[in-house]
Amino acid sequence: MAISIANRSIKDGLVLGTTLLVIHSFASFLVFLYCHINTESQSVFVYFLFFVVDAPTLPLAFEIEGKIGLLAGLTDSWTDLWFYGHQGVNLRAFILTTIFGGLHWFMVGNLVSYAVGWMQQRVKLKRQPG
Repeated sequence: MAISIANRSIKDGLVLGTTLLVIHSFASFLVFLYCHINTESQSVFVYFLFFVVDAPTLPLAFEIEGKIGLLAGLTDSWTDLWFYGHQGVNLRAFILTTIFGGLHWFMVGNLVSYAVGWMQQRVKLKRQPG
């Protein structure tokens, strides 16, 4: 009985976590398109909304990227080829937001599913005649 509940909890966690990851990635892609199409230089500040929603993983990822600079060379060379060098910051923010924010919501979905499964199991144990 407990094994089937644990397996169901794991399966539900994967489904919920993956759903939240896909929703977050789609929202990040929409922000990327908004910043890419918009010609204002301040449009990249829309990514700050993700700093609130994805805290603490996304601010930490941006801080690490600022110190290491791993994506800077990659995104700048790619944008020099295709976008004449004006989308490097947008592409970098999109990559970090999608990867780290998506993983953040995947973990949140798994933890919520585990907590709900644990609460259901405790309620079932309390209702059983003893």
